[in-house]
Amino acid sequence: MYKRLIIVTALAAGALQAYAQLTPQYYNNALLFSSQFYDGTARSVAMGNAMTALGGDLGALSYNPAASGVYRYTEITLTPSVYSSITNTSFLGNTMQADKSRLSLSNVGWVGSFETGRTRGLVNFNFAITANQSNNFAWRSSGSGIQNSSSYLGSIAAGMSATGIDANSLTMPENDPTLPFYRNPSSWVLGWNTGLIDTVTNGTFKGATENVNGSNFNIPGSLNQSYYRERTGYVEDIIFNFAGNVSDIFFFGVNLTLQSIWMNEYTSISETAANPNLFDSGFTDFTREYRMTTSGLGVNVEAGFIVRPVAGLTIGGSISTPTWMFLNETWMESMNGNTSLGRAAIDSPLGENSYRITSPFRWNVGVGYTVGGFLAIAVDYERTNYSNIVLADNSGNSSLYQADNEYISTYYRAVNNLRAGIEAWPIPQLALRLGYNYYSSPDRDFDLSRHYASAGIGFRALSGFFIDLAYQQQCNQSLSSFQLYDNYDNFTAPIADERFRDWKILLTLGWRF
Repeated sequence: MYKRLIIVTALAAGALQAYAQLTPQYYNNALLFSSQFYDGTARSVAMGNAMTALGGDLGALSYNPAASGVYRYTEITLTPSVYSSITNTSFLGNTMQADKSRLSLSNVGWVGSFETGRTRGLVNFNFAITANQSNNFAWRSSGSGIQNSSSYLGSIAAGMSATGIDANSLTMPENDPTLPFYRNPSSWVLGWNTGLIDTVTNGTFKGATENVNGSNFNIPGSLNQSYYRERTGYVEDIIFNFAGNVSDIFFFGVNLTLQSIWMNEYTSISETAANPNLFDSGFTDFTREYRMTTSGLGVNVEAGFIVRPVAGLTIGGSISTPTWMFLNETWMESMNGNTSLGRAAIDSPLGENSYRITSPFRWNVGVGYTVGGFLAIAVDYERTNYSNIVLADNSGNSSLYQADNEYISTYYRAVNNLRAGIEAWPIPQLALRLGYNYYSSPDRDFDLSRHYASAGIGFRALSGFFIDLAYQQQCNQSLSSFQLYDNYDNFTAPIADERFRDWKILLTLGWRF
């Protein structure tokens, strides 16, 4: 009697599970959309975004609404940027490099200052509207190699055999070809209807990459396996800000932030036979593709302050409510392949889902010190607890995402982020800046921390025009590993090890009047 066993490998956390079988997980997207790696203006990035206590920059509004309170003039900024991610992958003994670059608009903003005519109390109040990018999802990875110990199609067939599913329920009827997709995993339906999965006995299946000898399943020849993953997208904070100045000592501010969220993902896995004559099915090649687009809106409210207790010293802080995100996603899977039956290609119907993410509270504190008009030093601390992220359906019911929420509360944790920066003006028109960011790992079991160093230069004209340039580089490599598909029977699926880092360049053009 034929018996097939599917073994779901417990790659138990963080980056390892984030891309299991090349399919996005909800707990992973919840962390991805909740994380913030601030862009803003070139000045704020060059100083490591350590401006909670200094203010006076539209990029700093993303983490302290009081940053606009120190303005005594009107300012307009525009910050185009280039972001790039570089990934090195080790897969089946081969090493490959892939990179993904993207042009962005990291900041565009306006702040207006309105004097009250008083010298004490509320000296001026300010309004600001700005859009600051707080996350960039551009990323690409690929790998390929040759092996003959397991296959993606074999893993699918083993999963079908483990359930003993009736093959008739997978067949796409002419009058309603989408029907089996609503009852079964799409990969099963696609594999069966393209002829890439076949029956051995009733309830036992084999992949086109497998030969059967007695009760044994084996890969008769070498397979060239490859995968490709690409992601692009962003989170943009659209900030409506009100701030005030009390006696040039205490500054306060409040933000209403609307987040624009968009992400597009594409993944594929392919297998090609080195010698099709060795395969009983006449298998030549197959490719499975998966596309997903997620878009939505988030909203939060944030309040902050800056105080100058003595000349030169500033202390700042802020706290943000959770961000309530309302997301919609669409996805489609397709499969095509070539066997002795010929070439076949089928697309799944377009899937849709709407859900909510509630990100955790976030708070910042910072200390800054200025010496005259030629030196500023600042250090910030930020904390948020990612284990408090909650997923729910569109009506607010979290029971559908119980497994994801349990995963989040078990494996995610609070982070302690540090930011530091220095700005020097050797001459009144020229600024030099250095910065550092440390983002601690939100995962309990894997080191997902990031270290960034930044540098920049600025020029200020007497006419009110200014221009700033910044470069930021990730100093460490982020690590990720994933299994291409599930282990099955006595076969082990290949594992890809990825190491990636990113960099970005920002250019701010601004006017003060």
